[in-house]
Amino acid sequence: MKLFCIPYAGGSAAIYNQWSSQLIGIAEIIPVELAGRGRRVHEPFYRSFEEVVEDVTSIIVQQLSGDPYAIFGHSLGAILAYETTHKLRSMGYKEPRAVFFSGRSAPHVPDKDEKIVHTLPDEEFIQHLVELGGTPPQFFENTELKNLFLPIIRSDFRLSETYSFKERNNKLLCDTYIFYGKQDDNLSGDIKEWDQVCHSACNYFEFDGDHFFIHSHSQSVIEALIKGLNSG
Repeated sequence: MKLFCIPYAGGSAAIYNQWSSQLIGIAEIIPVELAGRGRRVHEPFYRSFEEVVEDVTSIIVQQLSGDPYAIFGHSLGAILAYETTHKLRSMGYKEPRAVFFSGRSAPHVPDKDEKIVHTLPDEEFIQHLVELGGTPPQFFENTELKNLFLPIIRSDFRLSETYSFKERNNKLLCDTYIFYGKQDDNLSGDIKEWDQVCHSACNYFEFDGDHFFIHSHSQSVIEALIKGLNSG
């Protein structure tokens, strides 16, 4: 089975490469690199949420072979995974065997903090990123890294903050797994609101850790992934 992995805001798909060795014989990890970072660093940023969904869908379609597949997305990647799954179905493709929505409230739930972040001045924006976790303050002391990283994550935050949920009559039919951190202060509403956009009740996995539990508790995440991939 192919497991397409979509990164979070500011992240490169390379973060998922370390999972490959632990999923041998279960799934082939296929990191979905977004424009403007990693090996696609010279490509322009997306102009709209619809454009990134089109791109992610195109990347996945090119590698579908008729065999079962699954999608994993964390934070911004979770909403991209949700919209991409609907896009694939609208194009006549079979839904994934499983979709893993990680580190994000259900798409129809308003953000806990309605403050627009992507337009903040650099220092305020950096302070927000440090409070979010996942990026050590020392990172921003390197001018070269800061100048490379800030435009990428600003663009991704813009995508996330301008996302508009569209209610659909057809709910997702595939198996769905919701991963979330027990100490993640960015989640809003009841995490089980994901049930409202899926035909069957979702499978919920709570992990110790904050928004970036996929790094701090990666082994537990891998074990939950394996459980989900093997249950189809």
